[in-house]
Amino acid sequence: MTKSNSSDSSQIAEATAAPKGLLDGIRSPADIKALREQDLPQLAQEVRDELIKVLSQTGGHLGPNLGVVELTIALHRVFDTPRDRFVMDVSHQG
Repeated sequence: MTKSNSSDSSQIAEATAAPKGLLDGIRSPADIKALREQDLPQLAQEVRDELIKVLSQTGGHLGPNLGVVELTIALHRVFDTPRDRFVMDVSHQG
């Protein structure tokens, strides 16, 4: 009988995991700037999919979050973040 090796199971998990998308490679605004323009719709879709997945578990306002995905990506492409700063408002204070 052989012992179970944790590195074997992690290798199996990596081999059977879903292919990584563009979002997995984003660690800073510079990573968004480095993407090709034709990759931006895919990145936006991956962000929307992640928002839907997370908000379906935690709750929250889905519509407004989905509505600013492309805007946020565009802002990071055009401006020098984090040096240039954004101020965003939820616009529904009571």
